Amino acid sequence: MGKSKSSRNIKKITLQERHVDWMLACPDPTPLAFFQFIFPSHRVNASKKYKKALDLAFKEAVDEDFRNKIEEMKKSANEARILEDWETWMQQKTAILVRRGVRNTNLSLHEEINTLSLNKEGSSAKNMKSDSDSDTSEHLEEEDQEEEESADEIDKFFMNKGNNEKIRNDITSNDIGNINFVERIEESKLMSSTCQRPWVLRSGTNVGDKLASYVKTIPETQKCLNLAYWNILDLTENTQIKSLFSTNDWEEMVESFNNEVKLIESDFLDVVEYFFDEVEKITKKDDKDIINAIDGLTPEIIETNRKVELSDEEKNVISILRRAVVTYAENLERVDLPVSEADFDNAFPNMLAKRFLNREELKMDVGEIACWASAYRRNEGRSVVFRARIGQKCDFRGTLKKSINKFEALIGLRSGGLPEPHKKKIYEDKVDLSVAMRDILYTFFRENSKAPSSDIHSTFVLGIHSWGWIHDIYGMDCKATNILRLGCISHSKMPNTLKTLSVLESFYVLFTDLQTTLNTICEHTNSVSLAHSRAHRNRKRKNPEQAGEKGGSFGNPSQSPAKKDRKYEDH
Repeated sequence: MGKSKSSRNIKKITLQERHVDWMLACPDPTPLAFFQFIFPSHRVNASKKYKKALDLAFKEAVDEDFRNKIEEMKKSANEARILEDWETWMQQKTAILVRRGVRNTNLSLHEEINTLSLNKEGSSAKNMKSDSDSDTSEHLEEEDQEEEESADEIDKFFMNKGNNEKIRNDITSNDIGNINFVERIEESKLMSSTCQRPWVLRSGTNVGDKLASYVKTIPETQKCLNLAYWNILDLTENTQIKSLFSTNDWEEMVESFNNEVKLIESDFLDVVEYFFDEVEKITKKDDKDIINAIDGLTPEIIETNRKVELSDEEKNVISILRRAVVTYAENLERVDLPVSEADFDNAFPNMLAKRFLNREELKMDVGEIACWASAYRRNEGRSVVFRARIGQKCDFRGTLKKSINKFEALIGLRSGGLPEPHKKKIYEDKVDLSVAMRDILYTFFRENSKAPSSDIHSTFVLGIHSWGWIHDIYGMDCKATNILRLGCISHSKMPNTLKTLSVLESFYVLFTDLQTTLNTICEHTNSVSLAHSRAHRNRKRKNPEQAGEKGGSFGNPSQSPAKKDRKYEDH
């Protein structure tokens, strides 16, 4: 084994020299072994110390074989290897701290028990104090030695290869009852309202009980990817959830959702049809310059072709449509695969949203942004000394400007660019979007806890999910305690060639309906907030029997599993 070129004074040895001495004496100085030796808390600093100790050990080693071993370790200890060992170390460290906590608790209880027994000795024991004290002291020392488990012994336990494998498989247990230890990121938080709002179908089926029973069967590592774990009833195409209910029950739930959560049909002008009829005529021709032809589609041409007289409002609509279609066509013509997620989002879905939605009513933010309601929920009850958690990521956020609560009524998420991503990525983003929508409702329930239950439970939010050329709009509401319904209220495809540009008519109508629905949501949420603010009027004449009718019953938002099968911060 390698030896140092110079002997050191043990009393004056520095921390760095201690690291080097360990490196020279260790038979296998891997990053994981080094982390177990120094017990670090910060990965960057620990990584720097490890690399520095490797370099110094290589310089001081005199044995050629050991120098070769250090050289090979320097080559293999890349950033990926260090990161992998660090994740393993964090799992080991958690288990170590748990074992130490159990040991310290046992020692404290042992000390209290012996103190109580000494206090009950009485006067006869006082006469023999000197002898008994010495005997008791020796006895306690012997029991302490048997009870105490040193830190070195604990570290040796986790250095064992077999135990490391157990930690990786999440089956490390503590000393009490061999109970599996699974850390949770958040504490359980209940809504302030204690009332329960069940959802019982005509057949007598309790939907909440069905979901709760199903959640217990989900493996720990799969919970964060299952919408049922987040108390979300997926009414789209989730066959696992659908199989829990009979055909009649499922049809009843879907029908109830479609009647209560839907887009409001808006009145749009006939000039929209005139414009897209002209666009269809242009795209059917073999004209190579389709973009210029659409750009030259003025209100005067439409008046001549349709033999109508357009109002100023109708002419303004034509200008908006022409700019949007031309911009879309230019972006489409420049598509060169592969296309990144951000480029596609800004050029197509987000571009259409910003063109067709009303900026005076909706504040629109795009890019890698966080949902504010999600950030609020994650940091609720968290100590201010800890680093604040960010909200669930989204790519589009629409905040109602005239809402008292600045309600985030519309959020969007784009899954990859082009080519189309794997279906697992699409599903994961659907879960992320759904959890963010749930957090928005949760925050709204918290902020309006004194509003009538029926009003607050009729609130819903909207989410946009797009991938490839697919564009879906989801709706979500809180039907009952721990039951949030998710359903797809619009499914469409964006045009992927210049010949199909007339398909954008459906998008204009869709976003017009969406804006009308957002205006209605704004009015509704303001009414709920007003009802909440007026609760002070009845503070002197409250009726206890009606207490359960206030504030709704959102339920208990699910905690975020610390052990997951993917990178997921609930995040």
